Amino acid sequence: MLEIRNLCVNYGEKTVFKDFSLSVGDKEILCVMGKSGCGKTTLLNAIAGLVPHSGEISGADGVSYMFQEDRLIPSLTAMSNVTFATAHLYKDKKEAEKTAIESLKAVGLEGFENRYPHTLSGGQAARVSLARAFAYPSGLLITDEPFKGLDIATTDLMEKYFLELFSNSRKCAVIVSHSVEEAVNLADRVVVLGGSPCDVVFETALDMPRPEREKNAAYTAEKAAEIKAAIIAS
Repeated sequence: MLEIRNLCVNYGEKTVFKDFSLSVGDKEILCVMGKSGCGKTTLLNAIAGLVPHSGEISGADGVSYMFQEDRLIPSLTAMSNVTFATAHLYKDKKEAEKTAIESLKAVGLEGFENRYPHTLSGGQAARVSLARAFAYPSGLLITDEPFKGLDIATTDLMEKYFLELFSNSRKCAVIVSHSVEEAVNLADRVVVLGGSPCDVVFETALDMPRPEREKNAAYTAEKAAEIKAAIIAS
């Protein structure tokens, strides 16, 4: 789980967050949305400890961060890009490699372990990044539009892999997205940020189970309309 209490973030004289609080439950996927520049990425960076802030951020046992770019190391193979983030957790190098191979297999990249980033498509590189994020045994996954720029078919595939990996993990997740469709497909709950300083201006639970949600066009359309309206009004 994740607990944020009284978060304050300032950029010079600009106050982005002031006494901001938010919680994410165990095994919950929270999608954070809002207009560009409202503070979504700043929130993720504060959670990850990448920007100065005050307040309390607790509950998560380690953090995995998926950025907008795949951020693979060009000189390392797909497997080595995964073990680069995890090798220090294992006494035996072979155990780290075994975990990396299993993670790559889980995203459909069996046989790609020794491929270098420049030989991978954008979708394949994104899958390596996804495998790396889930291979790291953190309690929290945060993502900043990791499927941005992918075609529709690849995005659908990435969402499928994401949900499969998530269901087999012990993580909770905070997803930043500009895609209402992605939010409705993946999230258990959606919050919209707005205002200055930034705060939650809208919240809705997607309480219908995903298998039923996928078959219920009226439900997903209604939720998407609510979220879209909230973003426009924020």
